[in-house]
Amino acid sequence: MLTVIGSGLLLFSACAMLYQADERRGAFDVVRKSFPVRMVLRLGACLLFAATLVLLAGLQGWERGIPVWLGVFSAVFVGGLFLAAQKPGWHGPGGAAALVLGVLFSIAGAAT
Repeated sequence: MLTVIGSGLLLFSACAMLYQADERRGAFDVVRKSFPVRMVLRLGACLLFAATLVLLAGLQGWERGIPVWLGVFSAVFVGGLFLAAQKPGWHGPGGAAALVLGVLFSIAGAAT
């Protein structure tokens, strides 16, 4: 269960990275004006997507892990879009906090 929670938090962080990597929606001027920083954010988001897929597929196998990943991804993405629409300034710091908590939960889930 901790792995699923950690994966959800990591997926939220990846969604926040993709949202912040857009030059029109980014909350930080440094990110909006720098193409390499936006590309690093997009690459980091893709790596987090792949890492969470591997984490969730490792729980019950690929035939059950992929639908679980799609379900968690869908729920997190809708929640992230809602947060971005209601409180745009919270999306970046929330994604950073979710990244830290997601790594901690994933490590704790893998240890058990």
